Amino acid sequence: MTQSSFHDTMIALPSPLMDTPASLAMADRMNGLFAPLSISADKFAEAYDLAIGEHVDKNYKGLSYLSWPFAFRYLKQQFPAYYVAFEESTMGWPVFGQIGCWLLRPYLTDGCSRTPALVFPLMDNKHNALKELDARAVSDNIQRASVKCIATFTGLGLKLYSGEDIPKSDDKETTPRIAVQQETTKPAKVQKPVPTPAAASVPTTGGEGPVAFNGREALLAFSKANPFGYADERTSMKAAKTALENLGLSKGDDLKDGAMFANVVTTMLAAWTTEVQLSMPKPDMAAFIEKVRSICELGTVDQAVDAVKIFVASKK
Repeated sequence: MTQSSFHDTMIALPSPLMDTPASLAMADRMNGLFAPLSISADKFAEAYDLAIGEHVDKNYKGLSYLSWPFAFRYLKQQFPAYYVAFEESTMGWPVFGQIGCWLLRPYLTDGCSRTPALVFPLMDNKHNALKELDARAVSDNIQRASVKCIATFTGLGLKLYSGEDIPKSDDKETTPRIAVQQETTKPAKVQKPVPTPAAASVPTTGGEGPVAFNGREALLAFSKANPFGYADERTSMKAAKTALENLGLSKGDDLKDGAMFANVVTTMLAAWTTEVQLSMPKPDMAAFIEKVRSICELGTVDQAVDAVKIFVASKK
């Protein structure tokens, strides 16, 4: 082998003397790992619009998320050559920072090229910054960081992060930010409407007995009624579609029961309060949301429309 060919094929390998972030990054650049990973706009849009609703769950705050096993599954289906890797502060250790400010730096790669790294804070299950580290905390955050990395660079599940980085208002602010809740348990103080099954809230063509819930018809009827008073019916329909997408759903047929219908309606309500910058105490808003949820699950579409119309009129 000539001297020239030797240098052409030489690979930079980490060593005990190259265990700092700067030296490892230099080795990566020498090995070509910093060539930008490219995903076309069309492929990104296709992944963004992928129907993932059946695998979307809710956390304790009622916010939607895609569990990491399904995120990895969708990644392998849509981008089989890509995987998530992490920059390392020292050899084999992916955590950067200091006490109270621990960070992970995930990126997407195909082994030859890569994306920039995200900055992902290590948090507990209530989204508070971790003060102390242990193996379980690091492992859990690696999975969460991987999911967000996949969403950011491929579009898979990205719609679920809509509004996540909007600062939460404190008690003195006037614009509440309401998380959609998944729980179906009704508060004891909420007065339940007429005990008609939610399934019966959708118009039927005759017959007797219980009718299977028709999410498409229920959402269509609610949107056409335009209870939020948008400029026209089309804008109301668009608001419903946006609410579906924020929940990881693609169409009304994805609504299988009254609880899912309630999620869409309360998501529309949250969006409307933000649009009009509604000033209202949080406890009062939370109570009304539960009232609307109860009506959507146990009452009729018309009752849900009337409740929202009365609320909107009272705030104008």
